[in-house]
Amino acid sequence: MDTELKQKVDYYLGLPYTMTIEYREDQGGYYVASYIELPDLTMTGATPEEAVKELLVEKPEWFETCLKLGIEIPIPVQNKKYSGKIALRMSPSMHAAVTRIAELEGISLNQYMVTTIARAIGHKEAHLDHKPQKKEKQLV
Repeated sequence: MDTELKQKVDYYLGLPYTMTIEYREDQGGYYVASYIELPDLTMTGATPEEAVKELLVEKPEWFETCLKLGIEIPIPVQNKKYSGKIALRMSPSMHAAVTRIAELEGISLNQYMVTTIARAIGHKEAHLDHKPQKKEKQLV
């Protein structure tokens, strides 16, 4: 590998990509290690540790191949800036229904939606903390 290509690969290797490990029951059960930002880079193993090891071994070669082929490599999620604003599209009937619920509760539509999302996230996190399921993705 030439010096310039090695420097680029090293740059991407140094970025904080978000790794996930997922258990799959099919074919006798196995673990899949991958990165959220790099959906095409996935490795498997009989244990979580084996899947992660395989992923880390494959990662430099994967970056090198992408760079050689001119394939764009995404940056990690953590490096992105978020404004806290989101444009949400929904059907007019859903918009009307959600607005009515917010009005009945005496809060703004925005506050109702933020509260509802927060409750859903909290419920999911509480469920994962108390009853972990093998099929759920885990952030590493």
